[in-house]
Amino acid sequence: MKYRKFLGATMIAAALMTTVAACGGDDADAPPAPTLTSSDTASAGGDGSELTNGSKPPSIAALNEMVSQAVDPDVPRAEKIQFVEGSEKDPAIFDQLVKARAENSDVDWVLVNPVISAGPNKARVKVRIETAGNPPTNAESTIVFDDGRWKLSNETVCNLLGLYQVQSAMCSPAS
Repeated sequence: MKYRKFLGATMIAAALMTTVAACGGDDADAPPAPTLTSSDTASAGGDGSELTNGSKPPSIAALNEMVSQAVDPDVPRAEKIQFVEGSEKDPAIFDQLVKARAENSDVDWVLVNPVISAGPNKARVKVRIETAGNPPTNAESTIVFDDGRWKLSNETVCNLLGLYQVQSAMCSPAS
């Protein structure tokens, strides 16, 4: 099972890097992964205001809080659909994300600075993926401002789901 988890984490990193290869850069001097504290959450717009301000991308702390809620089994699906672009097409997908995260507890990932604007209503953010016994791997992902708030992009989440061989109505079939 450990081999499968390591392989899965490696595939996640590869897919995320492939998705945004054109946006890549040297990660050798990437900052250490942040940890959230209650004061970080409060200063990050714990009330969600940072995530609903379309004039600029939100902070890493606000994004990590959003991601934490998206994979929290205690947060109702109806609330989670606001975190992922297009997820209203398949709200049950969050159960799969929670399950995949639980089954791969030795794989950890966190969004890290910088958050870089990538045009109107879009930004790039690094994802640091760590697996037991392996050096951290950085990849890029996208967030979008959709329906009045910042969300993980459909493309990012669909790539992750594909690695776990999970199909969803929110993801268009591969052509």
